[in-house]
Parts: sequence; structure tokens; C-alpha cells
Amino acid sequence: MVMTYPNGTQSELAGKVALVTGGSRGIGAGIALELAKKGASVAVNYASNPQSAEKTVQEIQAVGSHGAAFQADLTKLEAIENLFQQVVGHFGQLDIVVSNSGTEKFVSLGDTTVADFNAVFDLNTRAQFFVAKNAYDYIQPGGRVVLMSSIAAGVGVPGHALYAGSKSAVEGFTRCFAADFGKKRCTVNAIAPAGVKSDMWLSNSWRYAPGCDQNSTLEEIEAALANGSPLKRCGVPADIGRVVAFLSSPAGEWINGEFWNADPFVSPLILGHSADGLMQVKFCL
Repeated sequence: MVMTYPNGTQSELAGKVALVTGGSRGIGAGIALELAKKGASVAVNYASNPQSAEKTVQEIQAVGSHGAAFQADLTKLEAIENLFQQVVGHFGQLDIVVSNSGTEKFVSLGDTTVADFNAVFDLNTRAQFFVAKNAYDYIQPGGRVVLMSSIAAGVGVPGHALYAGSKSAVEGFTRCFAADFGKKRCTVNAIAPAGVKSDMWLSNSWRYAPGCDQNSTLEEIEAALANGSPLKRCGVPADIGRVVAFLSSPAGEWINGEFWNADPFVSPLILGHSADGLMQVKFCL
């Protein structure tokens, strides 16, 4: 039986401890808060903004759950190991790991440098691998691991090969990890979001919005993207958070090794270019 407390928190995940990497803002904060609403205690990882992390912790506490912030630069393997040690030392256990940290970069193939490649793959790919590896070492039997991909992994967008490639690798990780974690009766799944209003969305959403460019207002961009969805809106972090909360719940136990598109744009994408050569994306309804 799932209890609902006066503050709206449900006990579906009561007694569980979750770690959300990149959990201080955007999609990560949305995930952390939705897990907290289900009763989980949440470790909020951040890289460089303690103020945002503390704000998320306060929101977690406001719904009646326990939250704490932990700094770690996940491009450093020793920092990942220390993060898991600190979280388990603080909470005493770990049941849910959400690997959400990531970065996005648009750069033409001809201009791409080794530094560009490393910056994207170190966080989006290598860090996710070793977050999962450490999750395997620390997670409780019957736990949940959720990795973060993107619909960009399956779309050919000019100048986006680094990001798409870094997220495509996550699909392979997910299938293999699902088999590896079977020994612990843990599930591993990945989510591929689209059209979610977050920090990353603010800087790059114009590239996906039909008829928009870098001079378009956020209102124009949001309207163009929302028009491409049958639901006529863009996503918000809570939309992704609710998917993670479901996968982390008892109801999600029989879902394993899956790659979920959290994507309201159900129709195929057509990629084209504007007169100035900038990539444009059109949604065919």
C-alpha cells in the first residue's frame, strides 16, 4: 500500500536512497524532486554550483524527504569513487543511481579538436560508464540504475556528432549493464529526453525550432517547438523525473535493459538548412 502524507509525499520509495548526478538543476533537479516526492532520500551531486545544489536540497526537504548535496567533478575517476563512498557513508546505503550529468556541444566536423572530443566524451560517456561501475560496487540488491541518453543519438544533425555519439554509446552500455547487474537483481535502463526546458535547452533549443535562429526569443522558440508536439507544449524536468520515479518503483521491476524515448514529438524529423546554412529541424505531423 502506498501512503500519501499531508505534504504530498508518497511512501512508494520510502527507505530508499537515491543518488542523482548533475542533480542541482535542470533535468537532474527535476528527477531528484520527483524521487523525493515518492519518499526517497536523495543525494544531489553537483560539479561547481553549491547554491543550486542547496536550493534543490531545500526543495527535497520541503516535501518531507532527506536530501544532501555532494560535490564531485565526474570527469575525474577518483572523484566518482569518492562520491559513492561519501553518499554511502552519509546515508548508510544506496538503492537508486541516476547518471544524469552531461554536456552538449555543436561544432562542425572540420573544426572539431581532440579537446572538443574529450570534453564531451569524458562527461557524457566515460563518466556514465564509471558511475555505473561504482553503482555495481555499492548498490543494494534489487536496486535501480538509470542512465541518460538523448534522442540526438538517433538523429543525424550537422555539427552534432560529438554529442550524438557520446549518447549513442549509452544505449550499448545499458543493454550490457542490464545483464551484468542481474547478479544483484538490479535493473538498468536509459532515458532519451527531447524538448525539455533546462539549462541545455536554453542555450541550444533554437537549433531545433523550425523558423528560429540564434536571435529568436525564448518565447518564439518555445512556441515553435510546442507546435511540433501533439501535446502542444515543451517538456519540463518533472516530466523526466516522473519517468525515472516509475522505473525506480516496484512497478518498474520488470523493465530492464530498455532505452526509453521521453519524447512528445511522435512524428519523424526532417532535417534541413536555412538560407544562411544553419541547420533547421522540422516536425512532420
